[in-house]
Amino acid sequence: MQFFQQYRTILVTMVLFILNLLVMQYTDSDLFVQDYVYNFQSGKWPLEDVHSHYGWLLYTGIKVGLAGFAILLMTLFALSYKSSFTFLRQYRRSFACVVISMMFCPLIASMGKQVTNVYCPYQIERYGGTMPYVKPLSPYPASFKQEKRGMGFPAGHAAGGFALLSLFFVSKHRKIQLLLGGAGLAVGVFMGVYQILRGQHYIGDTLVTVLGCLLFNLLLFRLFPGQQRGSMYYKTS
Repeated sequence: MQFFQQYRTILVTMVLFILNLLVMQYTDSDLFVQDYVYNFQSGKWPLEDVHSHYGWLLYTGIKVGLAGFAILLMTLFALSYKSSFTFLRQYRRSFACVVISMMFCPLIASMGKQVTNVYCPYQIERYGGTMPYVKPLSPYPASFKQEKRGMGFPAGHAAGGFALLSLFFVSKHRKIQLLLGGAGLAVGVFMGVYQILRGQHYIGDTLVTVLGCLLFNLLLFRLFPGQQRGSMYYKTS
């Protein structure tokens, strides 16, 4: 009982992560949602034309913005070692953990793509593509001769946004937690929904990503809690 109380948030997140995988594997929830998104009459995705005109801002631009934010945090981390910026020292670990999350969440998602070998919605036959629809834990038909591996699961682009869930854990004050964590979640949701509406990912891909990023940050801030006086770390247990 004491173990569960101490690690309940991590355990609950792990259970939700596994349940989401099972729902993806044993139901057609992904296709159910994607059928509503895809326009079978025109053969187009809702944001297909939008992306062709504004992808530089809505897709590439937000990735550049995230990279700039990570550089800003690394700069603040470096400045904290200067005598004129001593007030930043109490936030060093928070700066470092957020940057680590922004680096490793997309990296882990990218590594997952290499293992799962799942095609994106726009690539499968159901939505005008040429590839068969196969769930993450299922094999491809024996008759299918694969020339190029699928890279659709999990959602790598959204992982960059959901990595900002780390912002929730850098404050011990509830209002600041909700403000920063909500902002991080909003960025991730935008990036995830954007890809769903482009036919790049299923909703299950995105849910796996958000839960995976949350789990990573729960473990990260558990392993490296802020212990300095005035630390922004919020204990997650």
